[in-house]
Amino acid sequence: MPPDDEHITKPRIPPVYKRSLRFKFIIWITITLVITLGGAALYVYKTQHDLLENSLRSKANAIGEFIALISPGAIYSYDVSGLDRLVQKISNDVDVVFAQIRALEGHPITTFIPDGVQPEQIEKWIKNQYKPTEAAYEQPALPIILEYAIKDNDQVLGWVLIGLDTTRINRVTRDAVIDLILIYSLIVIFLGSVIFIIFRMQVLHPVDILTQGASRIAEGNLEKDVPIISKDELGRLAKSFNEMMDEIKIDRETLLSINTQLAKEIEQRQKASEDLKKLSMAVEQSPASVVITNLEGIIEYVNPKFSEVSGYPAQDVIGKHTRMLEGDVNDSGMLDKMWSTIKRGDIWKGESCNKRKNGSVYWESVVIAPIRDSNGHMTHYLSVKEDITDRKAFEEKLLDQATHDQLTHLPNRFLAFDRLQQLLQHAKRNSQHVAVIYIDLDNFKNINDSMGHPVGDLLLIKVAKRIKEQLRSEDTLARLGGDEFLALIPDVINLSTDLDRVVSKLIAATELPFHLNNREVSITSSLGIAIYPDDGDDVSTLMSNADIALYEAKHAGRNTFRFFTHDLNKKVSERIELETQLSHALEAGELYPVYQPIVDIEDNSLVGAEVLLRWENPVLGSVPPSDFIPVAEQSGMIKQITNWLFQIVLDHAQSWDQRPDRFWLSVNVPPNYFCDASFIKYMSRIAQQANDIDLKLCVEITENLMLQSDEEVFEIFHHLKKLGVESAMDDFGTGYSSLAYIKRFPLNHLKIDRSFINGLPADVDNRVLTETIVLMGKKFGMSIIAEGVETLDQARFLNSLNVNFAQGYHFSRPMPHQDFADYIANAQQEKVAG
Repeated sequence: MPPDDEHITKPRIPPVYKRSLRFKFIIWITITLVITLGGAALYVYKTQHDLLENSLRSKANAIGEFIALISPGAIYSYDVSGLDRLVQKISNDVDVVFAQIRALEGHPITTFIPDGVQPEQIEKWIKNQYKPTEAAYEQPALPIILEYAIKDNDQVLGWVLIGLDTTRINRVTRDAVIDLILIYSLIVIFLGSVIFIIFRMQVLHPVDILTQGASRIAEGNLEKDVPIISKDELGRLAKSFNEMMDEIKIDRETLLSINTQLAKEIEQRQKASEDLKKLSMAVEQSPASVVITNLEGIIEYVNPKFSEVSGYPAQDVIGKHTRMLEGDVNDSGMLDKMWSTIKRGDIWKGESCNKRKNGSVYWESVVIAPIRDSNGHMTHYLSVKEDITDRKAFEEKLLDQATHDQLTHLPNRFLAFDRLQQLLQHAKRNSQHVAVIYIDLDNFKNINDSMGHPVGDLLLIKVAKRIKEQLRSEDTLARLGGDEFLALIPDVINLSTDLDRVVSKLIAATELPFHLNNREVSITSSLGIAIYPDDGDDVSTLMSNADIALYEAKHAGRNTFRFFTHDLNKKVSERIELETQLSHALEAGELYPVYQPIVDIEDNSLVGAEVLLRWENPVLGSVPPSDFIPVAEQSGMIKQITNWLFQIVLDHAQSWDQRPDRFWLSVNVPPNYFCDASFIKYMSRIAQQANDIDLKLCVEITENLMLQSDEEVFEIFHHLKKLGVESAMDDFGTGYSSLAYIKRFPLNHLKIDRSFINGLPADVDNRVLTETIVLMGKKFGMSIIAEGVETLDQARFLNSLNVNFAQGYHFSRPMPHQDFADYIANAQQEKVAG
């Protein structure tokens, strides 16, 4: 911004100094000498003139007195001729203009008049002599007329008049004065020159040096001292100049230092002012609400965003306590913790529920930090808030979708298993029983097929409501999927009577007809029951035993229930046989891997394969993995089998020359071996071998592992990550994991179980579950792999959900090593051709 006119500094014009001191001195000397010379000349002129005039007068006096003395006789005889001769002789003197003898009456007696003088002129001269003794001074151009009385004793007989000529006196006096002036002038010039030279050397030269020094000081040049050329007052003045320059140097350096410091301080203050202005603008325009309070919580400042979010204008809240903003759902314990934290000077972060001016509540993410003064003392609190109402609503919706069945609004499998785990822990501490009741609707598929899925869904809703009405408030009813429900009954005291009564009520509730769309529908249910701790002490065992009991109830004719007993499992003997055969299968070469391709669902390009284990036994024939894998896990053979499987797939992969870049193989690892101390040691060697052949490995685990939340499990995951081995959760949605642990595991992939893919995209339940799983997996930063994709419609639907990868019969069935090698080669050729 241009400065005001009055603040414009005009350039300083240095004055022009004339070197007139010497000329003034010459003029002063000249005037002094001229005055002195004039006075002397006047004095000499007057003195010479007076001397000559006095001499002439003396001469005239002698002549006049002489004539007056000798003239009485001639007057008595009236001897005019004698008197004329006498007068003529007197007149012949060069200094006498005329001489005349007059009678007492005043008329001339003598008649002689010098040449050139007229009688009238003599009379005029006589008349002008008012005072004969002063006439010569007042009228020097006129003759001096002297009168002398001619006496005879005391009698005056006449007068002798002598006119003296002053011309010669004036001329002689003038010539003498001129000579004197010439001489004095020479003396004046000489003395003036001498005085000027002395003055110039002793005064002007030191003054010039002092002037030059003063000019240098005025120009800011203080480096050169003024020379001291004399020890008089000017020398002392030069010394004082030098001392003054030294003081000025010190003062200038001090001022320069002060100015530099002041400039820095001004710059810092300007920067601080600009920063403060920026900060003020940032706070005013901040997208987050900003509130500043004193140490008692009294509001002193709010920014516009606060008013926009809360509806309170600044004037309505300034000067009031923050408690006026608190909603009704805030936890008092949370508020106490918040105040104790900020009063200690620490930063508090959290979420709070506040109330708008219109009474509606909203959620905010809050950070409160103390403001300190320059001494470090707290003076205020700064609160920065962000409106997270929409996010909270979305999280609640997401949590509800992740933990509840969207059709019946009952807890889903995840939440049910989580609650069961908590119930088991509580029962263990209090030595109580927990009943796990597996409920399955009989022939529900027939209703779906005959009456359609909408009617089936409506039936599930009514069944869920009717079953829930038979349970206590502390009991849990969950929908596991499809037509399967799970009832958890804690605090069972009398196992026979209490459970019989509950089970009978549940079966009776489903036996009653349901009215659906003006149609009466009848359905029954089968129940399998396992009791903690008699039938198992963990979620997996209890669910497995309840499932066995349900299986028995189904085989018993349905619409009934069975308690789990160890005699129920007819497969025990079969299991023993299977375990015996399995113990020799590896050595006999009966086990072999097959590979199911995993493709990028976007372009169907090959990215990897899942390794599946197969068993061909001469006695048992082709044994499904679902039969022999659990036996291998329980018998401990799974460790040896898994190690062999990793090694054999590496040997196979080394022969696949045309496999794609960043190709990976995914191998299932059971939870009991995953947690084994030797697993990581073995994987370190396997990972190195895979790295040598540029192959990525992925370990697939089941949700059962989620129940083991100890630090060793997390440590294993982190070791795998360091080794470059990825991890995936297999069959997600079918296990017993706790939602509290899912986000804690560093998983790379989430595999959606085929049971959710089946029926897509028509099955509404499976669509909702699949969408929820994809959303949750993406939220946790995992890629999504869909299992069991069998149709193009399923692939397209999954692609629309941004599922990353897929596997299933739609793309390829599992295949042995050599077939898979050919598959890889063909895939690469098609990629090159495309």
